[in-house]
Amino acid sequence: MTATLNIFGLNFHLYGLLLGLAILAAFQASLWLAKRRGIEVKLIEKLFFFVVIGGIIGARIYHVVDKWGEIYSLNPQSAFYVWNGGLGIWGAIIGGVAGLFLRVRVTRVKIQRKDLLDVVFFGLPLGQAIGRWGNFFNNEIIGKNGEPLFLYESILNLLLFAIIWRGQEKFRGKIAGVYLIGYGLIRLLLEPLRPESIVWKIGGLPAAQLFSGAAIVIGTWLLRKKP
Repeated sequence: MTATLNIFGLNFHLYGLLLGLAILAAFQASLWLAKRRGIEVKLIEKLFFFVVIGGIIGARIYHVVDKWGEIYSLNPQSAFYVWNGGLGIWGAIIGGVAGLFLRVRVTRVKIQRKDLLDVVFFGLPLGQAIGRWGNFFNNEIIGKNGEPLFLYESILNLLLFAIIWRGQEKFRGKIAGVYLIGYGLIRLLLEPLRPESIVWKIGGLPAAQLFSGAAIVIGTWLLRKKP
């Protein structure tokens, strides 16, 4: 059962509330960088909508595929109950980037790809740091020995955001690569602490570690790629 908050007689699911705050924080951080880079704010506002929609769809698909056999095959309509929790961050990243480039391709937005990726990925770790507290209220992301993995990841994501924020000019055109390497390492570090019963495996290997390894490889390629 998900935790709720009553405000003026209205019940809010705390998971959904934290998710909304996380998206808003990521959006505002990205807008800040866009203004600093001289990128049209209205353009980023239009594109961000598709990033969020694509991210939510991708995150939910990732989770539903993971838990299909034990949960969603028994109650398929519950796949749409996003407020109950269950969003996979790697699915969110893939879906968000797909939504972004689909919108860019269809409308032929005139902005350099490296600047676009910088702006989008800039606020992502800040949003994740906030969003992980939704897992706290849903009593999720607890380690095999009771470790508060949601807290560990929240702190590490906040640290990653601080690194990207302080090095925003140094990492110009490379922020996506820095994020993918940084978050890939975070997940590789924390994944062994998760209970075996909640780890999705592909070919006997934890899916999150496979995605993390792929993210580090892609991030390294982005960092080494010439402008």
